[in-house]
Amino acid sequence: MVCPRSQFTPNTAAPIRAAALAMALAAATAAHAADNGLQRYSPGVGGSDMSSPIVPGWYGQVAIVSYHASKLKGNDGNAARGGTTVSGLPVSYQTDLHADARAALNRITYISTERLLGGNLGFTVMIPLVQRKADLSVSNFTLHPALAGSAGAITANVSAAANAQDSKATGLGDIELSPVIHWEIGDHQSASFAPTIVVPTGDYEATRRANPGYGNFFTFRPSFQYAFIGDGWDLAGRAVLSFNTRNKDNGYFSGHMFNFDWQAMAFVSEDVRVGLQGYFVRQLSADTQKLGGFSTARQAELGGYKAMVDGNKASVNAAGPAVAWIRNGGEFMLEGKLMREFNARNRTEGQAFWLTLSKPL
Repeated sequence: MVCPRSQFTPNTAAPIRAAALAMALAAATAAHAADNGLQRYSPGVGGSDMSSPIVPGWYGQVAIVSYHASKLKGNDGNAARGGTTVSGLPVSYQTDLHADARAALNRITYISTERLLGGNLGFTVMIPLVQRKADLSVSNFTLHPALAGSAGAITANVSAAANAQDSKATGLGDIELSPVIHWEIGDHQSASFAPTIVVPTGDYEATRRANPGYGNFFTFRPSFQYAFIGDGWDLAGRAVLSFNTRNKDNGYFSGHMFNFDWQAMAFVSEDVRVGLQGYFVRQLSADTQKLGGFSTARQAELGGYKAMVDGNKASVNAAGPAVAWIRNGGEFMLEGKLMREFNARNRTEGQAFWLTLSKPL
């Protein structure tokens, strides 16, 4: 039975708008695992540099990435949907998020002649400059039949609330610091271990969807990298674990993450190698949120408790072509690659273009 339009008089407009805002906020996070669907490791950053020989000295690297996604996937791998109630009746909708991120990851590394556990000791620092943009919208509404008379008001207010969350920000990202142990194993193999600490130095506002920084929390991120250099070709991989503390600005805990970057490259000339590179991402523990330490007003600003994200775990795969130019056997290396994501769950699915310059100093 459809309720008559008169049941939703102008006096009910404010409750509908409030419900619409709550729905839009829920929609923005329904399919996300990790705060705003982000993580503090840039998947795909590892490339031909993983299999390049390293000797004691200073190294500089600038990795420029442009990422675009127009798909937001839910827990089932299909387009994300959110839902709530109006006057106790269900409303569901598709969540659409266009996300863009551009960054320059500026890294300096030093490998010394001092040795530990058979490897050379060193350190590395990465300072990112980041621009992020997020455009949120909702579509394909399904309303309880009793809400048909007020469908226009509900959909208009939900859409307006979603669009109000669009944002863009540019600034310093979160700085990474790490000691390094590097092993050159004969002529054909190498390995590295880097227990990284990521500190919340980036520009961040908890109520803003797009931020250069990830939030007011720390990340401990150990990584292990291995490379095998064959006769004219090479293979390499980097395994990364990320353990997060809770974000003090919104009570959100982004679950622990596992990343794996891989590359398979072959020399086609003395200076050029081509091949495939990719990555996969798996979230190991679910997100949670604690709002007990915030005032009622602050909880409202943060959009309330995001119950829909509990239990969601993000995952994605990516692969694509890469080409690297190694000038004069190691004067510098310039690499470009394009990787497309697939099989995403609880996060965006898009593509990334990388251009990386690595050089001994």
